[in-house]
Amino acid sequence: MVTFKYSLFAKLIYRYGNIIATLFLSIHFITSLIMMFEKWYFVFFALINGFFIFLINKYFIKTYKLFPFTITADNEKIVCQNFLLSKKEITINHSDIENITGGIFSGYPTRPIYIYDGKQKLTVGFYSHVGKFQNLLTMILKNIPQPLYNRLLDTMKDLRIERKK
Repeated sequence: MVTFKYSLFAKLIYRYGNIIATLFLSIHFITSLIMMFEKWYFVFFALINGFFIFLINKYFIKTYKLFPFTITADNEKIVCQNFLLSKKEITINHSDIENITGGIFSGYPTRPIYIYDGKQKLTVGFYSHVGKFQNLLTMILKNIPQPLYNRLLDTMKDLRIERKK
């Protein structure tokens, strides 16, 4: 079994980056609210800051639920551990994977990749561009069911053709 982990820097950003961003945006949000009583157009700045605070925290809550920070894999299964604020451990057999989306399969290599286990009805995500997670993706693709592999390959070919246009 091979273990994949995020670097300390990536772990800090993915786990706690929203706290710093929310803190700075909250300062701007509060000052916009205060200034709104003096000049009416500060209401727009308050709305924009509030919207960004909402988006950032929505994204990080999704990350907390779906992204393990330690993944151990072999040719039969993937074991996901070290979710934020949780001691849960999820085991996904390669044969149970029904779909893989995001990342290179959506045409955006820096976006996260999501693996859907049809048997347990759960989704797990990871960033393939961080560390050695590209090797994890290769291991997963080698061991998933052949029809899914062919479908993913066709999707990537279609994305490549669209980009050339």
